[in-house]
Amino acid sequence: MTGTTLRYAVFHVHRNKTLLLATILTSFFALTTVPSFIPFVLNLSVLLFYAHLLTNRSSKARIFMLWIVLSLVKSFHWFAPSLNALSTPFTSLLVLFIHGALTSFVTLLSVIIYARSRTRLRVHSFWTQILVFPTAWATTWYALAHISPVGYLTSWSPVSGFPAYDWLMPVFGTPIKDWLVASWAVVISRLGELWYMGEETPEEAPLLDHEPLVSNASTSTDAMIQGRLKALMALGGVLLALATPSYIWNGADLALLPRPVIGSESTPLTVGCVLPSRARLNQHNHHQLNFEDFLSESKTMNTANILLWPEGAVSFADEDERENALTEVRRVITSPKQRVGVSFEESYRDPEDTTGRGRVLKRTGLALVSKSNETQMLYFKRNLVPIAESYRLQKSDNPPPLFTFDLSMPKWLPGPAIRPISLTTSICLDFAMPDPFVDLPWSTKSSGKPQIILGPARTWDLAVGNAMWEQAKQRAMELDSMILWCDGGDGGVSGIAGHGMHEVMQVGEGSWIRTIGLKYPADENRTFYGMIKGSGGTIAILWLLLLGGYSGQWLLAAPTVGSLPQNLRGMFLRWREYRRRQTLSHDQEPNLLTFDD
Repeated sequence: MTGTTLRYAVFHVHRNKTLLLATILTSFFALTTVPSFIPFVLNLSVLLFYAHLLTNRSSKARIFMLWIVLSLVKSFHWFAPSLNALSTPFTSLLVLFIHGALTSFVTLLSVIIYARSRTRLRVHSFWTQILVFPTAWATTWYALAHISPVGYLTSWSPVSGFPAYDWLMPVFGTPIKDWLVASWAVVISRLGELWYMGEETPEEAPLLDHEPLVSNASTSTDAMIQGRLKALMALGGVLLALATPSYIWNGADLALLPRPVIGSESTPLTVGCVLPSRARLNQHNHHQLNFEDFLSESKTMNTANILLWPEGAVSFADEDERENALTEVRRVITSPKQRVGVSFEESYRDPEDTTGRGRVLKRTGLALVSKSNETQMLYFKRNLVPIAESYRLQKSDNPPPLFTFDLSMPKWLPGPAIRPISLTTSICLDFAMPDPFVDLPWSTKSSGKPQIILGPARTWDLAVGNAMWEQAKQRAMELDSMILWCDGGDGGVSGIAGHGMHEVMQVGEGSWIRTIGLKYPADENRTFYGMIKGSGGTIAILWLLLLGGYSGQWLLAAPTVGSLPQNLRGMFLRWREYRRRQTLSHDQEPNLLTFDD
């Protein structure tokens, strides 16, 4: 009796306070700068459970309070990183709160619409009922990531804490994470609803008898409850089955473990990140690292096959100065095996300026050079940090290139002496956007998927650096590739990720070199994610899965064309009865949680 009495006290007497407190606590752990899977599931489960108290007309104040609380919690974790993001702390914090308020508004709107639809739309397929929210949730955050100037960076999408589902990333991309989170939340919240309605105490009986017009839960048949429970168990079984491969298959097959550096099925590749120590500034009497600092540091790392400079490592007055500097870089390259990725800011004349004045613009780019006199790869940043970069830099519209070069192997290594290495690049915030590599030239056999992605970055805070590092890892998993991440910002996180590697090699300044093993022969086949043209294809598949279940149920309900008028008439009569009940009870607030479908 103690358990039921506690349930009555918690979910009836103090239900709003209890659920509001649970929402705040779970959101505090879920809405961090590096969101984790399990806290997100718990937070969304509580929101879905709570949403049924927020669907009546007297709940506007509670909705507003919950919105403000979620906005503040979301902003709290980004408070310190945002102080130095813009020119003044006030502007930074204002932009931060507005962004947090918008994302929190979208979240609340999603769960409340879903809760209202369950009591107002009659969908006879239990499978469709439980899949509609996960599909809509994944679609919402995919769309918002396209709209947001910072992509997934501050969205309600987890980036860590779900290694059992990592193998799905090359198959479906980032939207599958949102779908999994929402699916688990639906399972947990609905099981909570069934537990809540499963037992009636003497204290609850008057409440249940008092609400015949508001809730249909008291008249639900055992068959309906069993149908809902079976659908939930089926979805839970699917979610558990999707996690099974990570525990059954060999770790190397799922890229859960790094590939051996030396072996008949590996190509050794030495990569490095050029991050000169700022201590040398006192020795050379200048205030910031310049081209000579990076050049001399690169000379000491000439054993690496690929070196990468951080985002905007050096500045050039024009394109001619850039070409002259790249010539200097070529001179310090001592072997045809070596490549250096030079990231820079440069000024250039606007080619679309019709005034003839030659308006000067700025942009951030990366050039890959070798001993060859030609620049082998040139890319310009496509996504700029709002306000901080967008006011002074120009973004590019050109997609990332894909470049392949031949690398000679040591004589003692078995297999071909010359092996192709393919790579591509993006710059910092580009990696937070959905599908940054969807336009790679996959058509020719020689241009397979990239084995290495070069990721120069420059963040201003450790929390931001760690968040961008996690985003870069997601993009590498989508392509089933590896990324060399080189962050030159204060407290920047640099390392290698992909194919079982998740190593943070350096935090802050300090150059480093690491030898990794690439798969040999190289897998040139696109991932399924690449074949369906990125996350948009995944969203389409999720909706087909949802609509397929609904269509199947409709066909069962209407096996002949002649039965359609009766079905439509039945729908109209149910709608009219629902409107009649709404008219009788529109000013009444329910005395208990209701979970009608």
